[in-house]
Amino acid sequence: MTNRSALISGASIAGPVLAFWLAEAGWDVTVIERAEQLRTSGYPIDIRGTAIEVVRRMGLHDEIAAAHYRHVPVELLASSGRRLTTLEFGDLLSDTESGDVELTRGELGGILYRASADRVTYLFGDSISALTQTDSGVDVTFRHHQPQSFDVVVGADGIHSNVRALAMGEEGQFVRHLGPYAAIWDLPADRFTPGAGYMYSHPGRTVLVERPTDGGPARAFLAFVHESPGSVNVRDIDEIVSSARAAFAEDRWRTGEIIDTLALADDVYFDTVSQVRMDRWSCGRIALVGDAAYAPAFLSGQGTSIAVAGAYVLASELARRDDPQQAFAAYEDRLRSYVTKNQDLALRTDSTVISRTRGQLWRRNLRLCAVPWLQRLGLTSLVRPNLQSAATDLSLAGHDLLRRDQHAGG
Repeated sequence: MTNRSALISGASIAGPVLAFWLAEAGWDVTVIERAEQLRTSGYPIDIRGTAIEVVRRMGLHDEIAAAHYRHVPVELLASSGRRLTTLEFGDLLSDTESGDVELTRGELGGILYRASADRVTYLFGDSISALTQTDSGVDVTFRHHQPQSFDVVVGADGIHSNVRALAMGEEGQFVRHLGPYAAIWDLPADRFTPGAGYMYSHPGRTVLVERPTDGGPARAFLAFVHESPGSVNVRDIDEIVSSARAAFAEDRWRTGEIIDTLALADDVYFDTVSQVRMDRWSCGRIALVGDAAYAPAFLSGQGTSIAVAGAYVLASELARRDDPQQAFAAYEDRLRSYVTKNQDLALRTDSTVISRTRGQLWRRNLRLCAVPWLQRLGLTSLVRPNLQSAATDLSLAGHDLLRRDQHAGG
């Protein structure tokens, strides 16, 4: 009997996790990625809750924990540029006592890729141009490689999913903009000294800069509310720079100097802070996972965790059932309430990163100024976002996949 085959579009987070577990279950797996190579840079992300158990089952927890991101102390600035307090940002954002691990997206992507690369075919620099479903599989046309058929196709290709567009329609039906844009890029080495960190905000906009103590480049993070979210062309650097300058034009700090470096940056992330909300995550033999199906929004802090957990559940259901449509239905049935609970976190308006009114900003600054005192008293949890109940809302099942050595050890 020939192995079942899967094509996964996207080699970021959900794609390699799904590929790892399907290969572990004996599937022939191909991952196609539009980028020419694996991205090694990226902003810090968190793994928490059920996703921690998934990476433990992959045998990757120790490697992931060793790669954790080390924040520098960040000076919280008033609108005048005066220092209000200094924050240990890593302790504020992540609950290490609950097992949270924060690391850069590039580090996590590299670990997941290496864990699956010896058993999975990765095709970089290509994408899917057409999908045709048949009774026995999906015929796939690629932009560069020869056409091929697979038992199932899964889109793990992000909020602007190509697979979703080809199989289920244009993204405007599913993408829900929450108002802000976010931009992340590396600054020239001479802009800030090693170990420097600053957070500067006005109502509706924030700039955060961190430069690691090892002498690597400082990274800039901008978030700002836009009156017409979705209207900026996220692939047009001139339009990106123009929108950022307009949003931060009245700042008194070094924001203008920081934005001046944006046009010449090598690797810029810029996109809306948006959710993907869908009634169904599959169509026939084609399914979606991670941000392509249920992005909770960039500022939620939960996107990576639900992508990891969702990919694992999807692989387990596909391995358990011969009929892919039944597997997809079971995957959605198990995951839907967990996803919704995590997505609802992003709808709150009291974000630490971006406060939309003067009153919210004043209360945020007051809260953050109390953090150093609360840390000394061991009470940081009073101001840390309460994400654990949502992050642990998914229970793994007895029939979920384990690695072969874990079966043998059990």
